[in-house]
Amino acid sequence: MNFDAISPKKRKAILVLSAEELTRLEYTPQANELLVNEQVYLLNLTDELEGSLAHKLESSGLLEPGSLLIQSPYDTSDYAVIDKASSTFALAKYFHFTTLCGLLGAREVTVEQIEVKTSKGKQLFRGSVDSLYAKGNLEGQSKTFEEMRRNLKIKSKFDGGKPDLEAAESHLKQYQLLSDISMKSLIDQRKGSNPIKSRELTLSLSEESRKTLKVISDLQIPTYLNLQAQIEQIKKEIYEFTLTIKVEF
Repeated sequence: MNFDAISPKKRKAILVLSAEELTRLEYTPQANELLVNEQVYLLNLTDELEGSLAHKLESSGLLEPGSLLIQSPYDTSDYAVIDKASSTFALAKYFHFTTLCGLLGAREVTVEQIEVKTSKGKQLFRGSVDSLYAKGNLEGQSKTFEEMRRNLKIKSKFDGGKPDLEAAESHLKQYQLLSDISMKSLIDQRKGSNPIKSRELTLSLSEESRKTLKVISDLQIPTYLNLQAQIEQIKKEIYEFTLTIKVEF
């Protein structure tokens, strides 16, 4: 089976199953909703998979029985395991932003502040990235916060130079980010005879991934697959990350 031929809309999430598990699902009443879900693809590991997507998933070590993979909102061929999806996608957008700044000729990108809210809008934290992880600032332990702590870079530096406007627009188009007003307006402000030299802006790291994570938040998965607890935890860890960033050109 050529995995590339499956529409990205039909594989927003991929549930990796053995042939035995798939057969059991078909005879489990609680699995009816999962079996007919048009956005969740049930991947039988015994199928002979072909195509670049199958190779990418296999070489990334993601095709393990019982894994639930979530599609990136920026690249339909990129996936993350369920418990790392929220942080992986948030960090991906930040790295796309710094890449954009480099293409626009930036010298320095600095994260001055981070705001963390729950999916219902309750503010958990607002302040410098350094103090986000200080003891007592956030209640409990969170895999999402730990991934952000280890990978979010406070400062990025470049040599600087002339903006490559065509490459910058192409980058946003490739990763489905043209609708982000903060990123698109930065390109516009680097055009013309008097391009912007410095700008402070806010950037949502969660806007696009919110819809993707919603696909799995309402899933009901049979308990024997040992995934429902992870889904319930993910519901608690769907946060809104907003950065205040200063860019110097």
